Amino acid sequence: MTQSSALLLWAVEALIVLSILLRFAVVLTGPAEQGRSLKFTRWLRTDTPLPGDLYHRIALLIISLIAVGIRCWDFGIHPGGFNQDGAMAAVDAKALADYGTDRFGMRYPVHFTAWGYGQMSVLLSYLMAPLIKLFGMTPLVCRLPQLFASLGGLIILYLFIRDLFGRRAALIVLAFAAINPWHIMQSRWALDCNLFPHFFLAGTYFLYRGIHRPAWLCAGMMMLALCMYSYGVAFLTVPLFLFFALIILIRAGTSFVSIAAAGAIYTLVSAPVWLVMAINTLGWETIETAWFTMPYFPHSVRSNDILFFAPDITAQLQANFQSLLNMVFLQRPDLPWNALDAYGTIYLCSMPFFWLGLGFLLHRIWTNGREHRNRRDQQSGQLLVLAGLLTGLWAGIVVSGININRGNLAFYFTLSLAALGIWCVIRWLPKLRWPIIGFYSLLFAAFTQAYFGEYQQQIARMFFAGFGEALHAAEKRQPNDWYITSNSQYPGSSNVSEILTLFHLNIDAQEFQGKPTTTEGRPYRERFHYVNYANSPVVIQRDSVYIVNTSELSRLDNKSLEFEHFDGFSVAWMP
Repeated sequence: MTQSSALLLWAVEALIVLSILLRFAVVLTGPAEQGRSLKFTRWLRTDTPLPGDLYHRIALLIISLIAVGIRCWDFGIHPGGFNQDGAMAAVDAKALADYGTDRFGMRYPVHFTAWGYGQMSVLLSYLMAPLIKLFGMTPLVCRLPQLFASLGGLIILYLFIRDLFGRRAALIVLAFAAINPWHIMQSRWALDCNLFPHFFLAGTYFLYRGIHRPAWLCAGMMMLALCMYSYGVAFLTVPLFLFFALIILIRAGTSFVSIAAAGAIYTLVSAPVWLVMAINTLGWETIETAWFTMPYFPHSVRSNDILFFAPDITAQLQANFQSLLNMVFLQRPDLPWNALDAYGTIYLCSMPFFWLGLGFLLHRIWTNGREHRNRRDQQSGQLLVLAGLLTGLWAGIVVSGININRGNLAFYFTLSLAALGIWCVIRWLPKLRWPIIGFYSLLFAAFTQAYFGEYQQQIARMFFAGFGEALHAAEKRQPNDWYITSNSQYPGSSNVSEILTLFHLNIDAQEFQGKPTTTEGRPYRERFHYVNYANSPVVIQRDSVYIVNTSELSRLDNKSLEFEHFDGFSVAWMP
């Protein structure tokens, strides 16, 4: 989509907003005896039913098919290649499935060593492990947990909005989420942090259902406790949300016994990973139990990402606020694997609808509290939505260099409010119903074409598709020695080259550790060599393969070698 097309979309949005403002002016300034003000107030506080259950179910089925279809089309193939963080989660998941350890031999860690200098959450790998045990380690299998969590998030979102605003609003929110760029893109590849918003949304909804039902309240706390194992940002956000939720639950009349029981479940489930944070903050030694390990990471640098540890907190706060503004409200370009620049997270033209939806949410909270005593539970749920939004924005303030995957907690709430804004427009100005549907249908069609079109070539290169293809081509030659470039992602990125090799070649964890295995042959460290061809002399040997970055081909200028070329990488061997 060109810049001129984006400007055209903004112009259309401006006309819609202007129409809404004119509608407000007519309603609020018109004579009361004409019934305008009464009609406006009644509309805001009621949910006119659809013509019948049949129409609603048909629409729900169509939207569901679209949501599932766009997320499952060529699943495992697009995006091409495999991201290095997803590969690490998969390699550790296979080790868990085979031996009950991570790839280094640590028994059931509650936080992964990962790159060493930067650790990784474990929830995605623990969800992968049984699937890998049953079906093997392939890109499709390793991406399934994220797909299941994303589809589950859509179900939770529909139920939540239906309970708070009615089924018609829920249908529109579900339709908007079904075609949402952020939700589609994160559902199709494996990254540990992308589980966080789905478990958080489930926890929020279950808390709402648990206002007077202790079992649901405990389920909500379980989901929020699991959030602690999904992404490090949860340590800065979930406690704040729980503070808000505690006030909301007490105000709603939830029994203290139920709150205490749910709090005990959260504490029990999340305690091991909280203890990991304490161990690494205070410099304690690793704690091993019969069931799991709480490790100390001597080379951790993750604290540098937190505002409170910045050398200049004021300057960092300003930078964080600007990053939050760019990411959430301006939807400016982000990392290519998180968003397409021309469409943003919720489509670039949707922010006016977001502000309208936020105003509608605040109005509902106010009127339910003042005039609808029988809707206090509904108001509590709406307050939880507001608390979730504020918590997501808080993440952008306290985490340095926020981007879409670091700030993903906000997007369920921003897309929901944008869709509620669309719902408001449709109810105020029914004649705009079909133009808006057609408008977003065209946007969705353009996004789909862009995502499955030229973008796939771009993302496949960023996800090292050529590197994986070179590894598989070399594997067919059954070499004795592997000489693999250490310049896969950037100069000297031998750790990335190694984790991708472990993933694509399905190397056994104990073989990687150097322990004896049933596999015949020399140890892993003797067979696999990660070299910088630009600095290291290359000794050509028979029964060896050489995987090089395209920029390093001149280092293998040997007429006795044969080559097979892939996107960005090549494999060479002596026939």
